Amino acid sequence: MPVKQGVGGSIPSRDVNKIMNNNIKRITRATALKIKEYAILALENLSSSKEIYKGGGNNGGPISKELTNRPIENIRISQDALNLCKEHNVFLFDYFFLGRDSELIKKKYGNFFSSNKKNIKECHKIGQYITADHNAPNYCIMEQIRELANKNIKELTEEKIIKILNSQSLDFITVEENQKIKDNGFNNNGSKEQRDALCSKKINLIDIWLTPEHIIKQFFETSGLKKNECLDPCASDGRWLNGEGISGDILPMNNFVQEKDFLLVNEIPENIKHIVGNIPFSLTKQFIEKAFDLRGEAFFLVNGDTIMNNYNGHIKEIWIINGIEGNQKDYRSRCEFDTITLKKSALWCCIAHLTKEKQESFIIEHNILNENKRDGYHVALGRNTYIKSDVPIVDNKRIIKLQTKGTIKYKKINS
Repeated sequence: MPVKQGVGGSIPSRDVNKIMNNNIKRITRATALKIKEYAILALENLSSSKEIYKGGGNNGGPISKELTNRPIENIRISQDALNLCKEHNVFLFDYFFLGRDSELIKKKYGNFFSSNKKNIKECHKIGQYITADHNAPNYCIMEQIRELANKNIKELTEEKIIKILNSQSLDFITVEENQKIKDNGFNNNGSKEQRDALCSKKINLIDIWLTPEHIIKQFFETSGLKKNECLDPCASDGRWLNGEGISGDILPMNNFVQEKDFLLVNEIPENIKHIVGNIPFSLTKQFIEKAFDLRGEAFFLVNGDTIMNNYNGHIKEIWIINGIEGNQKDYRSRCEFDTITLKKSALWCCIAHLTKEKQESFIIEHNILNENKRDGYHVALGRNTYIKSDVPIVDNKRIIKLQTKGTIKYKKINS
């Protein structure tokens, strides 16, 4: 499928570029700024230029060290390689979370991802089917930066450096596809364009946000929902239901996850009573409306502000995710996610039980100056966002608090 996994779940290809570019700028800007400072220093002091641009990874110059420690943001897998993962019951995420050279991944999958064998026959004999290769090595990237800086330092903007940095990618391809690249005479594994021309269709694996399993466990314990009666429309690796009920995704990452586009589903089996999961934040409205059409309700992990602003009359229950407090002066429901680039990234979110019918007793208020509109606690669901309730929030059974590794302290509001 032409998809990319996105914030909260799978994102159709039409939304990929916007999301990817925003994410890249956010993640790589600090690195780009450091590289720009080194490039300016090299121009101002020509005697230091050679040392600044020295290659050799962590043993090289400062730019080389910056590039070596930089995680590869553009991670891709060929369709043929993904099919092999499914065929051999290989869980692709394990490559990142267990580590390519770890004993755990070797014990689980043998040499599926790598070996020292030199030809396809020998690779397959010991069970290697996929290889992971970088393209556009660091010295090529440094040369592009040097040329741009020498040409006109004013043109060496952070945006242009970011574009150069992200010309490097990590590709998962079959050993056959890797051989085809070599047979065509491409050095350094070829450019992305050359790889795309010689390999099967590529799928981008960026912006994958995996819900912490202890949050899912707490949700099912407190909600009383039965997994075998649920549908997860953005299952990714299927962690919400673990093979019970129905898990679907436009890019399945586990064998029991069905390849389905939820937005195109017209009916679901009668034994499936609930729709649950971590949906794409950019497609919140579409997923909620589809769930309303199918079952009249949804249990989704969502952006708190979006829900408060657009569905505050449809909220029946909320699971606040406590923890991972940032530098903000307000307190919001924030959860830390694992990403496929091995980063811990936090999002402001909550799990909400939304119904198609109006829920008049659960109202969001932004004006807290009127004491008749507020009692209880600041609920950490967004800037200046508060809940009106007949009872203090701590006693309101419609508010459930899930714990992450950190703890957000609630601030008493004096009306």
